[in-house]
Amino acid sequence: MIITTLSMFLFASVPASPRELVYPEYVFTVPSPVEYTEVLDNGIRVFIAENKELPLIQVGVVFEGGGYLDSPDEVGLTSMMASLMRSGGTTTVSAEEIDEAFAYLAASASVSGGSTTITASLNSLSSNFKESFPLFLDVIMMPGFQEDRVALAKTNVLEGLKQRNDQASSILRREFSSKMFGDSYLGRKPVSSSIELIDVTLLQKKHARVISPTNATFSIIGDFDKDEMVAYLNTTIGGWMGPSGVSTPPAVVSTYTPGIYYVDQDVPQGGVRIGIRSVQQGDPDVEAMEVMNYILGGGGFGSRITQSVRSREGLAYSAGSQFSASPWGDGVWGAGYESKSSTVALAAELIFDEIERIQTVAVTSEELDQAKKAIIEQFPSMFTSKSDTLGVFISDEIRGVVPGYWEDYREKINAVTSDDILRVANRLLDPQKMVVVVVGNWSEIKDGDIDGRSSMEKISVIVGGGVTELPVRDPLTLQVTGGM
Repeated sequence: MIITTLSMFLFASVPASPRELVYPEYVFTVPSPVEYTEVLDNGIRVFIAENKELPLIQVGVVFEGGGYLDSPDEVGLTSMMASLMRSGGTTTVSAEEIDEAFAYLAASASVSGGSTTITASLNSLSSNFKESFPLFLDVIMMPGFQEDRVALAKTNVLEGLKQRNDQASSILRREFSSKMFGDSYLGRKPVSSSIELIDVTLLQKKHARVISPTNATFSIIGDFDKDEMVAYLNTTIGGWMGPSGVSTPPAVVSTYTPGIYYVDQDVPQGGVRIGIRSVQQGDPDVEAMEVMNYILGGGGFGSRITQSVRSREGLAYSAGSQFSASPWGDGVWGAGYESKSSTVALAAELIFDEIERIQTVAVTSEELDQAKKAIIEQFPSMFTSKSDTLGVFISDEIRGVVPGYWEDYREKINAVTSDDILRVANRLLDPQKMVVVVVGNWSEIKDGDIDGRSSMEKISVIVGGGVTELPVRDPLTLQVTGGM
């Protein structure tokens, strides 16, 4: 009798259809960096969070200063310096002994350099953290740049440079970057001469310039007591002193002539990137541009470019667009795809058709609502874990994001209207100022599809420029290898 009554109760509470399921409202509150911030005795800012789910501790440190500090003849120096901090030993411990010590402690450490920052991380068991952390600090503060490891690193980089023309996609990325960013630090690439001149002296000078406590932001997450950890950090890095920090990255300005630029390669598909410089971080139209781009090409399978190029015409496996706003100069809006040679021009024309449509016809309320809802509902994923959360805080610190920006971010997205979409699409997406970079078999690409629906000559009229062949460059020197 009891079992029968219980069964009746359970079945009575099951909805007749999934459509009748009712879920509680999900309320997400943006974490405040203030709750996670500590400042050590020497002024180092630390984002700290306890997490006792596993007996682990994760440490991250970001130093402002990256590839933008490399002069034109030493491109690649900062990146190599960063990797050799970990692989090149310390002034007191050989590289081999460092490797063995981390392995013995079941800890892992890494250091890498990017265009604007150097990032180091340590993953350690909480039980031996006080053995792993000093070793990690030795790697950061006192790298030895062991001669044989420096030689090995240079050899590996040079071998990588030799392969830069092996993939058409690599050529496409390089040439598109060159067009978008010119001879700035974002457009420059390492060459054999810049790598060959690297020696221990240059590495030490670069390390002394960038790796300083005045230039560092730490994060630490894991199985510890917060107050005890702060006290421990003050006894280790709290007394670390160093020179003042480096300057912020320079504003990147790039001028280019709109039009089509191609690299002739004997490959079965043509790779295409379409681009234009966008706006700077903090521009009042950033949120509207995010929504606009989501509808146009950034929203996956539901976006207009993907629907037009991939779903309806079947011209590319993947097609879409991206939008970014930079804290140090204008960002980039870009679209891209790969298609068989004969349909490269047709796919490009379809993208420009979608650009014209979003500039002239108001988006539907369904499209607008779906885009805003998707962006807003995806937003909490930025803070899924404490590690993700502290990562956002550090990124905001480095990029100079206005305090409190994320607190009303969803309200700004939700306030975007269809009129805003029309306005920012016309402000941002001027085809007459765009470049189209193509890598592929030009003789099969230029005349377009067999039905005559489009051609690269027609695309050149749309973007307001001519058609220019870019020479194949030597992978080691990036100099022209021969005839056009």
